[in-house]
Amino acid sequence: MELEKYNIHMGKIMKSETVTFYVNHEERLSESDADIVSIINQKEMATVDNVELRNNQVILSGSIAYGLLYYTNDSDKANGIEGEIPFEEAIKISGIDDSCSISAKIVVSSATVKLIDQRSFIYKIQLTAYLNGECMEDIQAAVHAERDNMMTRYGQMDSLAIVADKTDTFRISEQIIIPYNKQPIGKIVWKDVRIKNINTKMLEGVIHISGELQVFIMYIPEEESAPQQWIDTTLNFGGTLEISEAREDLISYITTNLYNITIDAEMDQDNEMRELRINALLKLNIKIYEEKQIDILEDVYAPDANLIPVMEEKTFERLLVKNASRTKNNIKINVDQSKGHILQICNSMAEVKIENITVSDNGLKAVGKIRVCVMYISSDDTHPVCCQWKEEEFEHRIDAEGISEKDKYYIDWQVEQVNANMLSTDEIEVKAAIVLEIIVFKEEKREFISRIDEEEIDMEKVNAAPVIKGYVVQPGDTLWKLAKENYTTIENIMAMNELQSEHIKKGDRLLIMKSCM
Repeated sequence: MELEKYNIHMGKIMKSETVTFYVNHEERLSESDADIVSIINQKEMATVDNVELRNNQVILSGSIAYGLLYYTNDSDKANGIEGEIPFEEAIKISGIDDSCSISAKIVVSSATVKLIDQRSFIYKIQLTAYLNGECMEDIQAAVHAERDNMMTRYGQMDSLAIVADKTDTFRISEQIIIPYNKQPIGKIVWKDVRIKNINTKMLEGVIHISGELQVFIMYIPEEESAPQQWIDTTLNFGGTLEISEAREDLISYITTNLYNITIDAEMDQDNEMRELRINALLKLNIKIYEEKQIDILEDVYAPDANLIPVMEEKTFERLLVKNASRTKNNIKINVDQSKGHILQICNSMAEVKIENITVSDNGLKAVGKIRVCVMYISSDDTHPVCCQWKEEEFEHRIDAEGISEKDKYYIDWQVEQVNANMLSTDEIEVKAAIVLEIIVFKEEKREFISRIDEEEIDMEKVNAAPVIKGYVVQPGDTLWKLAKENYTTIENIMAMNELQSEHIKKGDRLLIMKSCM
């Protein structure tokens, strides 16, 4: 018998692992760089360039962009250098094969810089990789069958099909004009560009992207006698990315990562270095799902034949919840008084490091650390540019009603807002808003009809059954069950008993007449 089947193309998370590894790198300053006397601040940002699954190993390669802000032995102004450290790591992973795909989020967990001498240093960086192994699977669900005099029963199923799983890039190009109350740029010594308040929305054939760039640069002015200068500002950006699979009625889970950031100083019409051109790439990991309720064929019978549905149990996933949760954190920092009192805050930033995620009380609990940094100008004229870090424990629960230990999920987190205020000349309060976004899939099992075998009806058994009988409804009875057992149809039972609906209850009295003679 021909079966019409509906194909559900699913992406199933087979494995989730968090792995930590180290990268060591030795670097020597170029001839044009000034000697390092003391390091003021450092920054690191890891980017994944390629993820390959081979022989039960994940080959993870990428680079770490770093920057050092430091004092030299011949100036009261801070100087800076930038560089890039490549890495490649082989991570053993079990439970998936080469047909699966791996997604990876990588963050810098910790980093230390040790000076060998004033011209060279050693970087030791701890990286944490959050890996998800996903395999594609197709489930064939029977939705229709054709045969004369055949009765069919349907049940509803919430299906979740993956429509797109891809990465793409969105180019950001913005400009900053240095105001005339500040000196023109001589040399940029420190730059820090971070993304916040990112928002993505699917429309027909495109994804609309909007957000903010938090831009901080510190520079040495053209006029060497002028004090060190800085710019701390927020830029809005936006645009669209063409994605053919995008539709407003679909469900998206999109994570972003900013990389390849460049800031170049350019001359304005007065031949002064007052224009800053900022270019960056926003990498988007895009997953698009279609949630649909379908009627699947659950059972068949015919009064004139023995129809045998052959069932096959399959595991599938349905969407449980997609949720974004925000939390605010207040951290107080007491500055090192040996470096002088705070005169002015230049910039503040925060980073979140998630160390453990557990299912807890109808939700996911994320535990880790939040690390904040404040750059400020101190009362010490010899070394006015200072930086203070502080790290505190971080814990936040994200609602996910109905989640269980065996369910699978994706989770992403971003720092959304950071503000720092002076409480006194020695104390700063940093307020950081963190957003955590999850999408959770509930794993379920269900039997599907794979085929229907047809055999000749056992006429001796049919003839032995009474033509008509009275019946008292028992718990668990349905008209479908009674019709199938008594060689008749639901319609015949309803007509004979003048029923207005298929609803029956325990104790109801029915007349049932056989329709196969």
